[in-house]
Order: sequence, then structure tokens, then C-alpha cells
Amino acid sequence: MKINSIGSGLVKCNFKCEGVVNDKKKGIIPRCLIYEGRNGKNGAIVIGINPGKSSKEEQKFLLKGNCNYQAILDFWDLKAKNFAYYKKSRELITDLGFTGDILWTDLAKCECRGKNGDVPIQTLRICIDRFLEKEIKALSDNFVIIALGNVAFNFCSLRFPDRFVIGLPHPTGAYGTFARLRKNIRKNRKKYIAEIKKTKDQHNYSRAVKLFN
Repeated sequence: MKINSIGSGLVKCNFKCEGVVNDKKKGIIPRCLIYEGRNGKNGAIVIGINPGKSSKEEQKFLLKGNCNYQAILDFWDLKAKNFAYYKKSRELITDLGFTGDILWTDLAKCECRGKNGDVPIQTLRICIDRFLEKEIKALSDNFVIIALGNVAFNFCSLRFPDRFVIGLPHPTGAYGTFARLRKNIRKNRKKYIAEIKKTKDQHNYSRAVKLFN
């Protein structure tokens, strides 16, 4: 699969971009590019800002696997797929009718040097151009982009105007926004399904729809 080829190139990236960490000697590498196959319909490309801080356990696991892409896939199968970020997002997009394959990815592929989510704009621009653009092109137009959080939504809406983009709150963010949306979707699912079925506007351009405030 093309995504695996992109992933193999991703872990070899030697850029030292502003505000993020790429240190193979410590097992802190570009990651969070996973194609999850599912037995359903309506595929989705789920995009966050960048990976959260890796644990010592993950760093040791990747070092043991020579920091290659297969080590990332193995850690996903072993543990990462059940992290709250993925579990909550998976459940919500399934509630919205996206039961098919999922490409999990981010705008930037390296974790922050400082606090989570604080990624310089230029770093995002570089990584989107080098990797995310290729990932999007590798999948068919039938895959909808689901952007998690305001930053990811704004970037994806502007960078990929030919794709239908749905904005959802970050699943592990503060203020309970994600939990409230999920509750509302379960109470009035037909309303939300009807909204996301309108993939084009009156001018036949792909829409970008944010389902939270």
C-alpha cells in the first residue's frame, strides 16, 4: 500500500523543525500514520495537529525496533489503538456513519518540544507539504477528511478545497466539548447525518463543516 511507503519515508525524515522533537537516539521519531482497515463503508482520513508526548515505554519499543515504520505499526497493534484519543474518535465517527477504513494522521508528525499542541505554523506548513499532501492523494476521493480541533479544521479546509471536510472537537481536550457533541449526536443522529450528507455547496464546491463551536 502507498501509505506504508510514505510511512517508511516518514521515519527517515532528518529535519529538525522548530518547536518539535525528532531524536532517533532517544526513540522519539515522526509517527502517527496508521491505516486501520475495518469491515464497513464510508472511509475517513482523521487528522489531528501532531502526536502527543511519547511515553518511555513507547520510546524503548521503537528503539528496539530500530525506529522503523514496522515498529510504529507494531506498537499500534500492541497498545496505541486503544489510547483514549483513538478510541473516542473512532466511536464518534462510527456514530456519524463512517464505519469503513480509517487513515489516522496529523498535520505534523513530530511531538512538541514544549506543551502539546503548540506547533509553529512554519513547521506545520513543512510537514503538510512533505507528507500529509501525499497521504491525501494516496487515497480515493471517497475518503472524507475529519479534522480534530480548530487548528486541524482550519488548515484542512484551506489546504484541501476539493475534499469534504468535517470538523470535530479534539477527543481529549478540555471543557467537555467532545462529550457534549457525542451526547447530542446520539440524541439527534438524523440531524447530524443529514448535515454531513450535504458534501457540496450551491456552487458545487466541496463543503467544510464544523460540528462544534
